[in-house]
Amino acid sequence: MKFLKTSCLVLIFLTGCSSQKRIELAIEIEIQKQLDKCVHAVSTKNIDEYMDLLPKDFVIYDQNGEVISREQQRAYTLRDWAIIDATLSNVYKVDSIRAYGDSVIAYTSQRWERLMFQRDGKTKDTVLTTQKHLETWKKTPVGWLNYDVKELGGEIFINGKLYAE
Repeated sequence: MKFLKTSCLVLIFLTGCSSQKRIELAIEIEIQKQLDKCVHAVSTKNIDEYMDLLPKDFVIYDQNGEVISREQQRAYTLRDWAIIDATLSNVYKVDSIRAYGDSVIAYTSQRWERLMFQRDGKTKDTVLTTQKHLETWKKTPVGWLNYDVKELGGEIFINGKLYAE
């Protein structure tokens, strides 16, 4: 019943929107589904699911401008996940989008809380990261995929205390 009510509200809203707004809302829903898949992949440390979310022609550059291969990205992700004991919560959402044909500029925000191992490999800290992003998404044969992420700022808290880098 709840789904039916929600569907009706969306339909009523869409009938009052311009064509561009209807298109953007539909795209936003699809991008949110991809973000939800990303959250699931990270929370469950499912590397195959995570890698499926990266476009095959996606190019990643390291801080020195060198290209990182897909296999390197896979290895780096697994390395990073190894120090995470558990994800406590992870909310990654679309704040707004603007569509340009088969491309979208999306503003997103993330709030990720997790238990992370300290250097001793036993002691754990609760780490909360908040981050805003500017993302470029493109329509592909497999759906909307994220091709670029720019971090716009956020905060890190370790055991409830603001961490200053």
